[in-house]
Amino acid sequence: MFKRSIILTAVSLVFSSNVLAKVETFPAASFCGENITKRNEAFQKLLKQEGNAEKAMQRLVTEQVGRDARSHAFVYNPSFERSTRQFTCSIPLSDEIGKFKVNVHAHVQGMNPGRPGGCEFSRARRVHDGSDWKVFTFNSGGFWWSDLQQNDGFVNFSKDMDNEYERSSSLQLTCRTTWDQGIIKLQHIELEY
Repeated sequence: MFKRSIILTAVSLVFSSNVLAKVETFPAASFCGENITKRNEAFQKLLKQEGNAEKAMQRLVTEQVGRDARSHAFVYNPSFERSTRQFTCSIPLSDEIGKFKVNVHAHVQGMNPGRPGGCEFSRARRVHDGSDWKVFTFNSGGFWWSDLQQNDGFVNFSKDMDNEYERSSSLQLTCRTTWDQGIIKLQHIELEY
């Protein structure tokens, strides 16, 4: 009887350990930022259009782009060159992570259906080739904001990925809004593994 209970306990531990998952949450305000190179290129175009540095600067500093300290979200609503600008979230991965699920939680407002604007996932890995460090990027799909089912503006997207237990790697989420209008308020990104 005692052996039987030990065997049943061992078997239940084996099966229950596969059910438990570790979940890490990354607030977007801390892990996301606008691509500065693309923003600066867009600002140079705006400067030429406006012909007035003060007007162009006023437009830049009053737009809704960056972290929202109250909600720990990253807000993205550029006021010029919306099609060419983007933001990236960089989530560190470790060699303890193999297959994982990434969950993106956001609030969108004013997105027109059928307009291109969304996010693309990639996994970046930093490798030393013997003489220098190289970064390799592996793209793995994405989504359109307007295709996601909304619940009062709140949207969620989940995707399965694989880090292959590699070190010096990160998950990159590169996003943009639609060309004409729409506000993205990216709340947080979760990893389940």
